[in-house]
Amino acid sequence: MKGIVERTVEFSMKNKQIVYLFVIMLMLFGVYSLFVMPKQEFPVFTIRQGLVVGVYPGVSSSEIEKRLTKPLEEYLFSYKEVKKNKTYSISRDGLAIIVVDLADNVKNKDEFWSKFRHGLKEFKQTLPSGVVTLIANNDFGETSALLISIESEEKTYRELEYYLEDLENRLRQIKSVSNLRHYGLQHEQISVYIDKEKLAAYGINSSSLLATLFTQGVSSISGTVKNEHVLAPIHISETFKNEKDVAEQIVYIDPTGNMIRLKDIATIVREYPTPTSYIENQGNKCLLLSLEMQEGHNIVRYGKEVNKVLDKFQKELPDDVHLFKVADQPEVVNISVKNFLREMIIAICTVLLVLMLLQPLRVASIAAMTIPITIFISIGVIYALGFELNTVTLAALIVVLGIIVDDSVVIIDNYLEKLDHGIPRWEASVTSAKELFKSVLSATLAISITFYPFLFTTVGIFNDFVQAFPWTITITLFISLLIAVLFVPIIQYTLIKTGLHEKVKNKKQISSILSDGIQKEYNKIIHFAFKHSRFTIAIALGALLTGVVVFFNLPQKMMPITERNQFAVEIYLPTGTPLTVTAEVADSLRNMLNKDKRITSITSFIGTSSPRFHTCYAPNLPGENYAQFIVSTTDIQSTIDVLDDYAATYVNYFPNALVRFKQLDFVFASYPIELRIRGNNLHDLILAKNKLLKEIKSMKEILFVHSDYGELQPGVLVNIDNVEANNLGISKVDVSNNLALRFNSGIPITSIWEDDYSIDVVLKAENDKQPNFTDIPNEYISTVVGNTVPLRQIATTSADFNPGQIVRRNGVYCLSLLAEVKREYNVVNVTSKIASNINDRVQLPKSVTIDWGGVREQDKMLMPMIIYGLIIAVAIIFMILVFHFRKINLALLILSASLLSVFGGSVGILIMRMEYSLTSVLGLVALMGIIVRNGIIMYDYAEELRLMHGRTAYDAALEAGKRRMRPIFLTSAAASMGVIPMIISKSALWAPMGVVICFGTWLSMLFVVTVLPVTYWLVFKKTDKKITL
Repeated sequence: MKGIVERTVEFSMKNKQIVYLFVIMLMLFGVYSLFVMPKQEFPVFTIRQGLVVGVYPGVSSSEIEKRLTKPLEEYLFSYKEVKKNKTYSISRDGLAIIVVDLADNVKNKDEFWSKFRHGLKEFKQTLPSGVVTLIANNDFGETSALLISIESEEKTYRELEYYLEDLENRLRQIKSVSNLRHYGLQHEQISVYIDKEKLAAYGINSSSLLATLFTQGVSSISGTVKNEHVLAPIHISETFKNEKDVAEQIVYIDPTGNMIRLKDIATIVREYPTPTSYIENQGNKCLLLSLEMQEGHNIVRYGKEVNKVLDKFQKELPDDVHLFKVADQPEVVNISVKNFLREMIIAICTVLLVLMLLQPLRVASIAAMTIPITIFISIGVIYALGFELNTVTLAALIVVLGIIVDDSVVIIDNYLEKLDHGIPRWEASVTSAKELFKSVLSATLAISITFYPFLFTTVGIFNDFVQAFPWTITITLFISLLIAVLFVPIIQYTLIKTGLHEKVKNKKQISSILSDGIQKEYNKIIHFAFKHSRFTIAIALGALLTGVVVFFNLPQKMMPITERNQFAVEIYLPTGTPLTVTAEVADSLRNMLNKDKRITSITSFIGTSSPRFHTCYAPNLPGENYAQFIVSTTDIQSTIDVLDDYAATYVNYFPNALVRFKQLDFVFASYPIELRIRGNNLHDLILAKNKLLKEIKSMKEILFVHSDYGELQPGVLVNIDNVEANNLGISKVDVSNNLALRFNSGIPITSIWEDDYSIDVVLKAENDKQPNFTDIPNEYISTVVGNTVPLRQIATTSADFNPGQIVRRNGVYCLSLLAEVKREYNVVNVTSKIASNINDRVQLPKSVTIDWGGVREQDKMLMPMIIYGLIIAVAIIFMILVFHFRKINLALLILSASLLSVFGGSVGILIMRMEYSLTSVLGLVALMGIIVRNGIIMYDYAEELRLMHGRTAYDAALEAGKRRMRPIFLTSAAASMGVIPMIISKSALWAPMGVVICFGTWLSMLFVVTVLPVTYWLVFKKTDKKITL
């Protein structure tokens, strides 16, 4: 192998013009790739979730659960692809919703949903005939690339919709645009307000009126003229073309021939119906357009193309119509790329500064220049292999900023030593790379391969998240290895002509003074360590134990918050609250928040939720008792400050309303704390819920807690006297229709089309006063002959209380307590405290079991993946070391030293007052690789001295420590300084990783250069003659 390496290095040096050309071309390709390669904020996630919705009008939540939800659950669970323990159902008045989670091993979700929809059509035939709709929807998990509102104070919704359709048509011309979805549409409606007194006076039955109007609006097959000469379909013109046609419709002809038209018994009005939900931006009515991007495209370029269309379209709009970007993912990614470039420059400067303190400027510059060369070539290779640039790949590149210089530093240091020994420059340059190739290759393998186990131990979304990380690390580190072996020898031969210790005029420069001073102090320490070997080993063991203790007592937050200048506000009111009340609370809160100059915009979703504008923020189910804001601030820090100021202030500010300020994070759970109470006895569950609710509310760390169990909702039960009703010719349908005319939004009878705009015609009862419970018995019902009788004559009415909603999980009743923790407390610690308090203080019914959702459930899934990944990583490192040294004892020594990474990383997190996260684990793995690399460099030289030069184990270990201290110190300094940009960015996601690598590298380096030489001597001293210290 050495022969091949030596010939390859010599070939590159003899043909340096070719090497220069290749390096420049690859760098330019990398720069080009940075601008054109696919970019996204996050990796592409497979959302293994869908909804099954069944509509069964007029049926209470309790009956929905029995007649629709249970059979639907049983049918769902017959599919093996369904993850039963994560699938749950919600039964509401007239509605069943099942949230379906698919197993992690389901790769092709579209194939499953296609198969399921086909079976669902047949299954619907087994359900009650009253189930009017049964659909499956899995097309709601995509994250919007852009959310654009089109708003106006003066224009109608129909006019805004016209502009929106025009904008959609223009945006579709952009090739990378995929789905365009619109939200907040409000359609015009022709309302037919029936005067029931006139209806009775003319003797018209309401059911016959409905039938007449309905049949006039239906289009059916009219046949085809088909003969040997022609094939021509027959079309019948629409009965209703506008509200005038509706008004002129004949609804009754009496025996004398008098015609009664609809306008004689009703008032016909074109209007916008009372909405069940709507959207506003800064208090102005608006429509919302969600843009999604096709996979494999550059989202920054996508944003620029969309901006061109928006800018041109805005100029053509009337002055009172405005476009506004509610969410802008292209801008977020663009800022991330700019931050990366800035951090790369900072990393280069910090590495250069550190190296300059210990080496001459020319030497330090060669090492520093390898950073941009390696990074840009790596970006080009990543692009060529089909990877995209996102948060994960950028983080991987930032992690290796300080590591990629290490191979070059070691080789340059070896070259300088050879020059000091009088070896000719050509030979010194070739042999410096040749001698260290095996060491740097093993070290590179140790760092890069150790990340791959996480590809096999993680599943689902976590696997999607880390998929590109090890590949990016590997590509970058191996390119840095090639640069160090093939390019650095050329540069060092050309620019460095003297060694560090030759008598030159610059002998007294600061780098020489510092380097010699550090070496001198180290020589004292290493002699002390050898003299007091037991004490040295004890210090190392003590550090390891301290690290383990600190590690297990660190605050933990596996998935941190995101850096966005946006957050969400969720407003919950009791079940049954009308939209007007919800809107009053939302408007009041919006007006108060708008007074804060840190807040730039508020988009309100009243009665509904926003589309998915962040990967980990799933939309909530709509309801008139719910509202949501998307709040934008001036910057990321302002977001944090606003949340700190207002989260606790407004949580219970409004009576009967719960206001939640939600910071965006990487947790795929709706609430940080979720306690699930399960069992088959609903009464016991409610009893347990009340006990647990009281206990959790008493804790000072809890901001609020509420239950997803819908409290009993008042209703009215109408019991029809069938004998009396039959005598009068009144059916159940007649009663339902008459009540729906008065107490519902009306009965749709047909639609009118004005070009491509559909207008529903809805029949209603005319009434100026708001409905009340006491109005129901007095409501008049039409008989078969057209007379009317009060409902109380044929039926009794009584109070009817049913749960607002009933939740089942995995086919079993489940009540969840959902809690938010005050911002100054750690969620994991608070959850553990709640669990401890429940075990100690709360006596639950025997039929009840509890389990955890929220962050605890996610961490429970994630921790085994991490632990198994770390175990496999350690095993791989051990195999690499055994393969490299051919000695198990040396492999065990270095592996033991790598465990000291726990001490350095944990102390760093503790000092910086951060929380241990998933990225901290990745940093820990990288740190283990760095320690292993330093150990390989140290022991390779010791083995060479002992085996090839006949030195004793003592002399070999001592000399290896003294000689390898400088390159190990330089590489550790470079690695730690390279992640300084991560730390100073204060990124909740990546700063913990930077802290682990920075602190861990410095602290572990102290043990590597002292403990490793001592342990080497202690292991091999039996092969030496007796040595007196």
